[in-house]
Amino acid sequence: MTDYLKTLLDSVGVALQDDDTVKEYNAAREEYIADTEITSAVSEYNVQRMLLDEQQMKPDADQTLVESISARVEALYEKIMTANSMKRLAAAENALNALLNDVNKTIMSYIIPETESSCGGDCGHCHGCH
Repeated sequence: MTDYLKTLLDSVGVALQDDDTVKEYNAAREEYIADTEITSAVSEYNVQRMLLDEQQMKPDADQTLVESISARVEALYEKIMTANSMKRLAAAENALNALLNDVNKTIMSYIIPETESSCGGDCGHCHGCH
């Protein structure tokens, strides 16, 4: 990467840090990390899910144990997904992904102007067809 591109990308990065979508994502992430009840539930969920997968792969799996672990996984999942901190983080991640997709599409429209994904149909703003 040239120094010129690095300088331009640094400017874009600073602008992104000041974007409301990025600020909301960072705030939601901090809230989620601070929610120790939910982060602990996520950790337990991951362990229980791994145990469930292991049990289900056994040819002689104990069905009572599988059902018990499965019920715990479902309960943890419900708790995690209904938590306000998780809902906020998920919404913020979706918005951030949309923003980053828009940024990527815009950059790609300069690299490959004729790509269908870069064409918005408004030829007055296009840099590629004419």
